[in-house]
Amino acid sequence: MALLGGIYAPNTPTLIGDLGIRHEATEQALKDLGQRIQGLSPIDAVVVISPHFVTGTGFGLVNSSPLRQIFDFAGFPSSFYQVHYTPPGAADVVQALEQLSRQAQIPIAITDQWGLDHGAWAPLYHLFPAANIPVVPISICPELGPVAHEALGQQIHQLAKKFHLLVLATGSLIHRLDLWNQDMSSYPDDARQYLRVAKEAFGLGQWEILWNAPEVWREQAAPEGGELPLRVLAGAIPSYCAEILAEEEEFSAVSLTTVFFEPTGDKDACDERGFRTKSISEDF
Repeated sequence: MALLGGIYAPNTPTLIGDLGIRHEATEQALKDLGQRIQGLSPIDAVVVISPHFVTGTGFGLVNSSPLRQIFDFAGFPSSFYQVHYTPPGAADVVQALEQLSRQAQIPIAITDQWGLDHGAWAPLYHLFPAANIPVVPISICPELGPVAHEALGQQIHQLAKKFHLLVLATGSLIHRLDLWNQDMSSYPDDARQYLRVAKEAFGLGQWEILWNAPEVWREQAAPEGGELPLRVLAGAIPSYCAEILAEEEEFSAVSLTTVFFEPTGDKDACDERGFRTKSISEDF
């Protein structure tokens, strides 16, 4: 069995329908990546960490099949609510992950009171449009802090010895909804610096570069979920080669960065196998 890779992908509702802006590069990158991964190996489950699934005191694991689609947004055109995505769950993966996490003294509970919020199903809709790949939604728990989220990711890493798993963390590295519809040509400089250092961390395969970014940069970027989805991904995939697949912006308020993380113990293998980020200097 194996950890097939990790994905960081945007979850904006504009991936679902038309609000006068479309993100064709992001949508195509997700579709191509989904096909590529399915061509490499069967997938037992996609473990999804969405910043819209938030719990207190402990993590939540959703165990239901098919998964309930949650339209956790309001005021959008009717076409947004006509998109259906209800993949199967993966009870065996959920139960095994819950057992591993409890053994590691990570507070966690199985629930059927949630499903797939748009933070999960918006990118999945493009990655695996047939909705036939089992999905395991996991919450973030801000009360537990970043270390616990990395520890949970480490249990996913261990679980991949038993299952073929793909990890999907969603969100935006810059998530300044307060700037939406403001008369600005781009993000604040400090927010853009945070985006730059994130791409540097991905390119060098070093999560710590991102974690050590100046606090003012992080505050100005306001990453969705406060980096917690990425912390789970980091625990699951501590060593990787990263490939930035698409980069777009939305209304000078939200960054859309799609990244594939290939697990590897040999950084030099990135060049040989084609999993690479483009040079950081290309955009800055």
